[in-house]
Amino acid sequence: MVKYEIIGGSMQLLKFTLDAGDKVYADSGKMISKSSNVKMLPKLAGGIISAIERKVTGASALLTEFESQGSEGHVSVAGIIPGKITVVELKSGEEFIGEHYAFIAAEESVKFSMQPVGIGSAFFGGAGLILQKFIGPGNVFLHVAGDLIEYTVTPDNPLEIDPGHIAGFTSGLKYKITFVDNIRSMMFGGVGLFLAKFEGNGRVIAHSVSRFKLSTEIYLEGQQNTKSNK
Repeated sequence: MVKYEIIGGSMQLLKFTLDAGDKVYADSGKMISKSSNVKMLPKLAGGIISAIERKVTGASALLTEFESQGSEGHVSVAGIIPGKITVVELKSGEEFIGEHYAFIAAEESVKFSMQPVGIGSAFFGGAGLILQKFIGPGNVFLHVAGDLIEYTVTPDNPLEIDPGHIAGFTSGLKYKITFVDNIRSMMFGGVGLFLAKFEGNGRVIAHSVSRFKLSTEIYLEGQQNTKSNK
């Protein structure tokens, strides 16, 4: 396993310490710093087809591979908005599904592919029709907006959650998109049209802040300020 450290409070960064020959890959544009002996190489995200699918959903088609050459080196990466970083430890063959905006980095041993989902699941927080599948062994690192929230789902304890708050979930969970209970909840309760329902055994990792709602509020505030200044 590659050595790592999660540093900071409200805007965390992830620091890898790489022995000679160690490799990790990260989402494009997330690097903060690196040792001069750590070499960077663009890498297609899960192959040509998956890279195209990833680009269609709004994410970068390329990942960045980091390799330490000759001696120990380090590389640091981080998300672009305030939040927390968490690690998902995968055993050999174990799978985890992640929202593409939440993914920040993974060890070289982790296989990466895109995960097709049903048409209804296109409402997964703006993730489009494609989520990311990670197959162990190795560690996958996710960056969540705001604070980290984890839910344990069991047959007796299913979960309903706003899709925009989903960062990732255990591959074996069954999920579907459902309408809110009634139109009044949507109109006056401040919730969206859809909820994601998870059933089975596993865990769901969530953002305390929806990226979509945050970007919408920032946009509306900017529009209001522009009107006020005219």
